[in-house]
Amino acid sequence: MSQKIGPEHRIELAGEYDIARKPELSATLEAVTNACPVAIDMSRVSFVDSTFLGELAKMRLRHVESPVTLIGVHPHVARVFRLAKLDRFFAFRE
Repeated sequence: MSQKIGPEHRIELAGEYDIARKPELSATLEAVTNACPVAIDMSRVSFVDSTFLGELAKMRLRHVESPVTLIGVHPHVARVFRLAKLDRFFAFRE
């Protein structure tokens, strides 16, 4: 689910994200306008693979001027961000 709330674009993700969900994820992330902060609620995401990381990295590159915050990231998912050294490009919030 994706919606604009005030000056922020909020995306809620749930489940496992791998190659099978790439089209859905790409469409969701590409729909976000470039001129506003983005908050992605990942509290219900249980698994991510390199496909997810790649799509999120592409979205981050489109939003260089705006903050992108990941909310409620589970420790095992946050570890994937750290291992890929992508944690430095996103803000994390509980």
